[in-house]
Amino acid sequence: MNTQAMNHDPHSPVFIRGKVTPEKQTKEQAPPSRSIDWRRIIELALLLALVVAAVYLVSRLVTPQLVTIVGVIAGFLLLRFVVRTVLQVTFTILGFLFWLAIFLAILICIL
Repeated sequence: MNTQAMNHDPHSPVFIRGKVTPEKQTKEQAPPSRSIDWRRIIELALLLALVVAAVYLVSRLVTPQLVTIVGVIAGFLLLRFVVRTVLQVTFTILGFLFWLAIFLAILICIL
């Protein structure tokens, strides 16, 4: 029986780290923050450029009516993405403002 291990708190970081084998000791990833991910924005811009180039090349092969229909559908999909993103940001900000207003109301009542 290991009495030395019994005298330590099993939930302490030193105790937990001691049970991990060296090959499993990896640094944990930091939780994602709410900062702007520039890599994702660049990927989206490149994807949009590829879509525009594909529409241009297809427009040389098919009728103008078909190009218009595909352009309208792509426009609606892009608009849906933009509106969804704007609404997510708006409701996030409104959520923060809501809790800030409640916090300030409590402080005003206390003070």
